[in-house]
Amino acid sequence: MQNVETTDDRHKLIDELTGRPCSFCDDGSLMSGSYKGNRAVICEGCETPAAQLW
Repeated sequence: MQNVETTDDRHKLIDELTGRPCSFCDDGSLMSGSYKGNRAVICEGCETPAAQLW
C-alpha cells in the first residue's frame, strides 16, 4: 500500500509553518501566500518561499 498525501495534509503543512521565523533572514516571519502560481509559505520580509505545494 502506498502512502498517499492528501490535500488536507498539505494544508496542515502550510498551517504549521505559518508564523514561524524565516530561516533566510533575521527580520521576517512566514505567512501563507503564493509563489510562482503555487500555494506556498513565504517570508513577509525577504519574500523567500520556505515551502510550496504543486
